[in-house]
Amino acid sequence: MSEPITVVLLDDHPLVMEGLNNRLNREPDIQVAKTFSDPLLFLSEVEALRPDVVVMDIRMPQLDGFEVVKRLKDQYGLSVKIILLSGYNYHEFQLKAYDLGVHAYLSKQATYGQIINAIHQSMLGHVLIPEKMLSPNLEESLTATEREVLNRIALEMTNKEIAQDLAISQRTVEYHITSITQKFGVKSRIGAVVKGYQAGILGEVTLPERR
Repeated sequence: MSEPITVVLLDDHPLVMEGLNNRLNREPDIQVAKTFSDPLLFLSEVEALRPDVVVMDIRMPQLDGFEVVKRLKDQYGLSVKIILLSGYNYHEFQLKAYDLGVHAYLSKQATYGQIINAIHQSMLGHVLIPEKMLSPNLEESLTATEREVLNRIALEMTNKEIAQDLAISQRTVEYHITSITQKFGVKSRIGAVVKGYQAGILGEVTLPERR
């Protein structure tokens, strides 16, 4: 069994952090190493913790969240993934966050499922861009694997069949499908297929050759 994804939480709102901490620790492949409300204390201890993912707020006392992100990126680069949770959905904030190298910028109204998906997607090396920041060309917003998955969804293949066909785990297929639906702004596999045809991503679909 692979090692769990190690997560550190940084937020000065106790109720937000407690709820997220409890929910993340129920995931079999995620482990919250520690929670912090003080960004300076977090920065003094992060080297010893070396988390895979940091989920953090932007507005905090003592130190601005963007400065925390900058320091983390300067020191650890891509080895630490950063997910920002913010009550501020300003376009300028989002641009600044992605310029600094975060993997996701989520509203504090995001569901636990969306946050969990962002953690998994960041570990796959994916950056979750808000829909309003995407290129009008939806095809360009999908990764190569997401296009492969979407093609197979259109063929009415099950998640298990897609996993076997692409030689990836079924859970990874589920993460890709969640990412596709979020990027397309739809709620289901059917919605993703409809949007794929409307955008011209799915044309004449043929079954992949079986070996």
